Amino acid sequence: MWRSCLRLRDGGRRLLNRPAGGPSASMSPGPTIPSPARAYAPPTERKRFYQNVSITQGEGGFEINLDHRKLKTPQAKLFTVPSEALAIAVATEWDSQQDTIKYYTMHLTTLCNTSLDNPTQRNKDQLIRAAVKFLDTDTICYRVEEPETLVELQRNEWDPIIEWAEKRYGVEISSSTSIMGPSIPAKTREVLVSHLASYNTWALQ
Repeated sequence: MWRSCLRLRDGGRRLLNRPAGGPSASMSPGPTIPSPARAYAPPTERKRFYQNVSITQGEGGFEINLDHRKLKTPQAKLFTVPSEALAIAVATEWDSQQDTIKYYTMHLTTLCNTSLDNPTQRNKDQLIRAAVKFLDTDTICYRVEEPETLVELQRNEWDPIIEWAEKRYGVEISSSTSIMGPSIPAKTREVLVSHLASYNTWALQ
């Protein structure tokens, strides 16, 4: 994979010296979705239809090329990422596919598609609120009272995570053995919302 990544980096740098533009994909690697009625999901697998993967720099950022086709999102938008490092990582995912493209193995591609298409149509504030809601149901905050071996295992494995988060963000995060879950202080939510607000949409995704 590292050799592939380096090859993509070298190839990408050569292509970065060329003028922006070039042929646009007449066919996207995933299905084109002309209307919201179509499901937002590519097929789980598909026969590989390209030989080479490369990156180029366009006006909006870095693009992925599958042979002479430009990669597009499930909603047929041009797949463009803000950094070369991310472009190389995504290109490596595509280059690592064998005879069959297994979309479920390409996690960075999926995250980038979500950020570009925003299928749930959430703005930044809505994304933050959705993330913070997980505080109420986070697994490591729910504890058992027995058996003792499991109590000890949860304490040894999960307490350090909570302690790190409390120290890192200066907040209080408790755990509970009640089915109702822990009581998260309002101040903790405010601090975490403020922290998440410092990220852009790409980082939030």
